[in-house]
Amino acid sequence: MRQLILFMAMLIVPGVPSIDAAPAEDAVTVRTYNYAAVPIEQLGPAKSEATRIFKRTGISVEWTDCQVPGGVSRSACTNPLVAGRDFMLRLIDRPEGDERVVALGESMLDHGERGGVLMTVNMSLGRIIAGRTGTPLPTLVGRAIAHEIGHLLLGSGEHPRRGLMRARWSNEELRGLKPAHWGFSSREAAQMRQALRGKSRTAN
Repeated sequence: MRQLILFMAMLIVPGVPSIDAAPAEDAVTVRTYNYAAVPIEQLGPAKSEATRIFKRTGISVEWTDCQVPGGVSRSACTNPLVAGRDFMLRLIDRPEGDERVVALGESMLDHGERGGVLMTVNMSLGRIIAGRTGTPLPTLVGRAIAHEIGHLLLGSGEHPRRGLMRARWSNEELRGLKPAHWGFSSREAAQMRQALRGKSRTAN
């Protein structure tokens, strides 16, 4: 059964200590569909932020920009996805007031397979939150992308109380007025690496 996993930024929670970088790396690939026409000056740093977050878990992230209607020439992205390692990211604009606007990011999980492929980030809401809190938009979007990749790798829609995977981010945290940890816990990092190794064994 598929379940839509949502997250929103607003609740205050205490921070947690950072984790050490893992000694070995696994790689995932994110196919990016930029329907919101986010300029490269913003999208590049957002990808870098997500990559940096995962680097500290021992997981590397590779990016492929895919063709969208009306967009500049990009890869057709027609090759089959590698299960558990290849993901699809949609960047969309849903204006405030749209009844579908319920969260900054969302992921589609298949609980039977303990994973998923598709995630979406709403750039319209991201701009509103960034403007309200003074958070650089690429930083906010990069964290949101990392959060959603986390759901897909962990195969769970659960939200802990602390860390990047918490359900809600407060204005005070985003402004730097309250302590917050913008990364994965050591347990989450280990679970994601284990999931990737498990997918590799299954593929082989």
